[in-house]
Amino acid sequence: MTFRTQWPATVLSAIVVAACGSEPIAEQNLVEVVARGLTFEAPDEIPAGWTTFRFQNASPMLHLALVQRLPDGKGVADHQAAVAPIFQEGMDLLRAGDLETAMAKFGELPEWFGDITFVGGPGFVSAGGTAVTTVHLEPGTYVLECYVKTGGIFHSYNPNPDVYGMVHQFTVTGPEPETAAPEATVRLTLSSERGIEGTNDMTAGQHIVAVYFDDQTTYEHFLGHDVHLVRLAEDTDLDHVAAWMDWRQPEGLETPAPATFVGGTNPMPAGATAYLDVQLTPGRYAWIAQVPNAPEKGMLKVFAVAGAGGG
Repeated sequence: MTFRTQWPATVLSAIVVAACGSEPIAEQNLVEVVARGLTFEAPDEIPAGWTTFRFQNASPMLHLALVQRLPDGKGVADHQAAVAPIFQEGMDLLRAGDLETAMAKFGELPEWFGDITFVGGPGFVSAGGTAVTTVHLEPGTYVLECYVKTGGIFHSYNPNPDVYGMVHQFTVTGPEPETAAPEATVRLTLSSERGIEGTNDMTAGQHIVAVYFDDQTTYEHFLGHDVHLVRLAEDTDLDHVAAWMDWRQPEGLETPAPATFVGGTNPMPAGATAYLDVQLTPGRYAWIAQVPNAPEKGMLKVFAVAGAGGG
């Protein structure tokens, strides 16, 4: 099932608005994405410009929706033939404790893998949750991907070579329309040197969080930094959560997750900004990046949400 949805500003502003009574944002592309089991329901074509992905996780397991622009001439078939199997075979070797052979396997990734541009998209969302993330898209060929693991198998890999994993190709068409970014009420900055920087003064209610990528780099796990929002319970083990964020670990990104995730943004290039529409209730939360040893890199930030406010 695929569908395309572009709502007028009068409807969209009821979904993605700044808190504290500010004016509705300009019209944007609104794209509905639904996770069911190990599949995405999403459009095959959307227009260029500022695009809001509303990601509903109608699955009983955790998912994310990484948006990546592929190099010219490449598509989802190339990804499934030359990228997904390499990561799975390398992961199998890591699980077996054969680090040297695993690194050699990852060295077999195609040269064009380095030309993929990661442009954000909704971060980790626990079962039954919905995340809203806005990013800017240029014309090209894109793939949505979920690489969470279940039973040691990446969701984006299917052992049956005739069936794709949890990936979905779509085309972004031009020319780019006159659209504007959302108006932020909270701002975060991500830096490989300074970690996660931003305000701790967040109240219950709706917020538009601007996430600015001050820089970007490739870490030990072949990805750049990002940020995800976690709702913390009294018994949440933050050390466990941080270790879980490294996909190279046997239990890394393995379902079920060790905490409740409520969205975020996946990696983006330096200078890019994503906007997260979040509805917060009082309690303890954390911003955390999906990087190895996040606390040591300043990529784990715990904060408290006070009572009513923010709208």
